[in-house]
Order: sequence, then structure tokens, then C-alpha cells
Amino acid sequence: MQYARPRLCTSAYAFTGLGTSIASAVSDQYVAYSLVVALYNITLHPLAKYPGPKLYAAFEFPHYWEIYSGNQPSFARKLHDKYGEVVRYGPSSLSFNTSQSIRDVYGTQKGKKMLRKDRRFYDDNFDEAATLLIANDTDHQRQRRIISHAFSDQALREQEVFIHHYCDMLTSRLHDQIAGPKKGKVDMVRWLNFTTFDIIGDLAFDEPFQALERGEYHFWMSTIFENMKAQVFFRTAKAYPLFHTILMSLVNRIPAMAKTIKRLRKDTKDKTLRRISAKTDRKDFMSHFLRHNDEKGISTEEIIANAGLFIVAGSETSATLLSGMVFYLLKNPVYLCKLKDEILSSFRSTEDMTFANEVKLPYLQACIEEAFRVYPPVPEELLRLTPPEGAIINGELIPGNTSVGVSQFGTFHSAKNFKDPDSYRPERWLGDPTYADDDLSAVQPFSVGNRNCIGKASTPSDVPRHVSR
Repeated sequence: MQYARPRLCTSAYAFTGLGTSIASAVSDQYVAYSLVVALYNITLHPLAKYPGPKLYAAFEFPHYWEIYSGNQPSFARKLHDKYGEVVRYGPSSLSFNTSQSIRDVYGTQKGKKMLRKDRRFYDDNFDEAATLLIANDTDHQRQRRIISHAFSDQALREQEVFIHHYCDMLTSRLHDQIAGPKKGKVDMVRWLNFTTFDIIGDLAFDEPFQALERGEYHFWMSTIFENMKAQVFFRTAKAYPLFHTILMSLVNRIPAMAKTIKRLRKDTKDKTLRRISAKTDRKDFMSHFLRHNDEKGISTEEIIANAGLFIVAGSETSATLLSGMVFYLLKNPVYLCKLKDEILSSFRSTEDMTFANEVKLPYLQACIEEAFRVYPPVPEELLRLTPPEGAIINGELIPGNTSVGVSQFGTFHSAKNFKDPDSYRPERWLGDPTYADDDLSAVQPFSVGNRNCIGKASTPSDVPRHVSR
């Protein structure tokens, strides 16, 4: 018995040593495999001929690091400035920066189907039903046909009263802030987010988030902003299937994360169901959806899923654009004064500031278009996947199963597309001969094709109201 224990310890050490050896061997093989794949990617891969940094062509992780660090849009611009109209920034990924490539990647080519979305780019769907963003072509066409009624000219006129209310409230709250203890120092990004979230919350649920009233972020808002950061990890994980499987299994096992997701989904469902069951004749988003809430139209589950999507897509993006526009106008007082003069000379009172009247102001519209160009709310690529037979993009055949996209920031800030690309110049949209060679068609912040942003009609009407006030 004296020697039983030492023998057991020896066996344990032997087992541990064996485990370490196996782990080391597996690790060595993985490293060797990765290096072989990297060598293939930069030499024999179908995309090997395209220019771009070799490290990014060899491995996926450098690109995802740029996303994680928040540098991806500006980095894409630098790549295009250095390598040209097409850049390889990943083993199977190409980025473009021309107006023609926008039409080729996102538009409809005669006799061919549109390029399908690269699902690595889009979030995993935690809802029971697919949203307009990720639905298949058949469901997307059906949903879009119904949802589009909420963004028609008539619908925008009906919604105007709600937007007026929150614009007035924003003006009042800003006056309070200016007269307060901070003596005019106002975080405009914060207040513009309060405004756009309250507007969309009211139009979607008949329940504003009361952010303007309280002067603080609602749970929904803070959760959405944190979720945007978390999505970096989910997108990175999609490039590594094993890691993605593990990460997704942890989502519902980490108490705090599971609780947050559950609460957000429950809030969305509860708010939507309350609006559906409400007996009201108010003209908001839901009033249009509910007319088609049947088997041939849009299901309750789809309404719930899309309501959550509209909160994100219709609020943060508008606030981002407005923030950028305010910044550039304040940095360029000559433009600010000119815009102010146009507004004051066009309206006798705020009651005259209707959508129909505001869109007639050429300088206001030019300021908005230029804000979209220099400060796009969605600055990165919206990825598509070429079919197995390949696709013609920017005048050349791109190999099949290639992830392709157009960098909005890289395109909008390209010296090949625009003179003074980094300068805020509203006059380029008003026929100024200095900018006669600008390719204005390259500015497509809402994308193109039948999957472009459905809110394209509402944003140009919504934004002027905030700016005019």
C-alpha cells in the first residue's frame, strides 16, 4: 500500500503529459494548416490577382480587427486611395468605390438575379420571424409591398403632426440646456438621439421612449448602442464556425446577456401587441401594417420583428446624419448663415415649415446631400455574394462566391469621384462649375435596387424639419 499512491501519481502525471502532447500536436497542426491556407490565399486563390495588403488577403482576422477598433471605414478609404477602384481586403472579399460598382453590386442586372446578401455581414435573427432586412426574396417582396405604405407621400403627411411635436420639444429642451448651468454647452448627439428615438417609438408603438422629456437614455436606446458593439464579436465569429457555435451557445447561458435579450424581445412584443389591440384611428406605421395583418399579408410575428428593426434603422441613422450636419455647419459659419437666410426668408412662422415646403429649399437640400456624402450614417460595405458563375462588377468578371461590397465612406471620400473630397461643400449639389466633374451618382446612402432602404422617402422629409427649427 505504501507504493500505491506514488504509482497513482505517476499515472496522473503520465496522463497529463499525454494530454499536453496531444494538445501541442493539434496546435502545431492547426498552425501549419493555417499557414498553408494563407500561402494558397496569396498565390493560387482566384482573387490572388487583386491588389491589397497581403496580410489581409491571407487571413480574415486583420479585417475584423479594423472593425473592432472602429477604423474600418477610414481604413477602407485608405486602401482605395492606395490600390484603386477594387481592393482585396480579405481572403474572399473585395471592396469597390465607383458609381458603376454600386449599380452592379446592389442593383438589378438585365436577365440576372440580384446578388444575394452575404449572411456573414448580417445579424443572427433572434426573432421568431424574419425581418425585411434578412427575409428571403419571396417574403421580402411581400413584406416590402405592405410596409412601403407607411412611407408613402400620403403617410408622411399624416405623420407630420407627430414629428412637429417632437421637434418643438427638442427646441424647448435645447433652450433649457443653453440657459442651464452648463452655459450653452450642449451634447447635440445625445439630444438628437433622444429626438429620433422618441419619434420612431411613437410612430411604431404609439409609445415614445420619453427620452426628450426625461433627458436620459431609455433602456431600449442604451441596449441598442451596446448591441452594436457586441455585433462586432458575432460578425468575427461567423468567419470561424467553431468559435461562432461556441459563442452562440453562450448567449443564452450568460445570465446578464440572456436577461437583456429576453427583456428587449419582451418589450418589443408587448409594445407591439398593445398597439395592435388599441382602438385608435391614429395614422402611424402600425395603421398601415394592420390593414394587411392576415394570412396573405403580414403576420403578427413579422410585425413584431419589423417593429424592432424600424426602431434601430429609423432612429440612430437619422441622429447620426443630423449630428454630422450640425457639426459641419458650425465648422463652416458661412454656410450656416446662408442656410439660415434661406429658411428665414422662406417661412413666416414654424407653422409654414411643412415637408412639402421644406423640400423646395435648394440650399437646405444641398446641405443635407453633402452631409450624407461626408458623414454617411452607414459608412461601411453592405456585403453581397457573387453567384457560382461569377458576376460582372465595375466592368470585369468577379469570381463566384466572392463577398463584394461598396465602401460608402471610401466612395464618398474618393478624390476620383469628388473634388475636395474631405471638405463640406453644399455648392457641389447646386451646379457650381468648380465641381462639374464630381460623380454625384456615387452618393447612394440608401443603396439602390429593390432591397434599398425602405425609409429613403421619409429621411429627406424628416431631417429638414430638425434643421429648419
